[in-house]
Amino acid sequence: MPKHQTTAAQAARQDAADGAKYTTALRTRRAAVPARAAVLRFLAKESGYLYELIGGIAAAWADTGLRVLLLQETDSSWRWTLPSGRRRQPVTRTAPEPVTAVLWEQPAGPGRLVHHTCVWDVWGPGDRGMPVHDRTPLRTALAAARDAYDVVVLLPDGSWSSPERELATASIAAVDLTDLPHTDCRVAVPGTYEHRGAPLSPEQCAAVLRERHLSFLYGFGLAALPIEPDGLIWQLHGKVPVDGTYLQRVDRDMARVGLRTLGWASIEPLPLRPRRGLPTLEQLGSPDFVRPHQEIAARLRQVLNVPSA
Repeated sequence: MPKHQTTAAQAARQDAADGAKYTTALRTRRAAVPARAAVLRFLAKESGYLYELIGGIAAAWADTGLRVLLLQETDSSWRWTLPSGRRRQPVTRTAPEPVTAVLWEQPAGPGRLVHHTCVWDVWGPGDRGMPVHDRTPLRTALAAARDAYDVVVLLPDGSWSSPERELATASIAAVDLTDLPHTDCRVAVPGTYEHRGAPLSPEQCAAVLRERHLSFLYGFGLAALPIEPDGLIWQLHGKVPVDGTYLQRVDRDMARVGLRTLGWASIEPLPLRPRRGLPTLEQLGSPDFVRPHQEIAARLRQVLNVPSA
């Protein structure tokens, strides 16, 4: 930090030297500093079908008056343009320009939802021919957004399983389930599309969910750092096959190991549903689309500690 900048703690020490109580002075100084945007990173093993969930949560926040930015990393395919011709002349790769679009905003009020796509990192020479990734562009984009928005949601182009530990203020695990593992030893019923099997208890279901769908949170190898999410969201394809009491017991067993469930969402099991892409402008502006996401959005807002607009 440059020497000419003064933190709230430094200013509080100066106030204490002038005779004020340090804890009181620090509380006063921190209250005088304007709140900055919460930076949220969703963690997922498979993220293809989660864009609708994330877009719905963001739209629900904007509907309550929050300024929300979806900060998405540019598709990295532009880096892999191959040289053409016999002599294989090197190709100069040019990064695409940032693109900003207002997806939704209140006619009269602060609530708005903005989508910004830009390059997150630049590559430089490293050891043994492997490039070094410099995250300066992402830090610059965040620095410009933190005072203009209440929540910034990071949408990476590549892996979603490793959070930006230094940049994100909260990490939420989101899991897409084609089927809830509430039965075992399942067999197909002849002449139908149904499957039958021995029922699992909610605690057994929670254990299977952790083993199959949350193993990416704990890394691999001795050098891997475990990820400790601030919350957990489940998304099911189709209707939930169990009742609310069953899900509450699953949530309770997840909380036993330190995983706080923020809610269960569901999407229609359409075979041709697009995998990568935010909801359309018509969906984001539709109350029928936003309404199912409001409860999860409210719980997640408490986790982020975002004040009312």
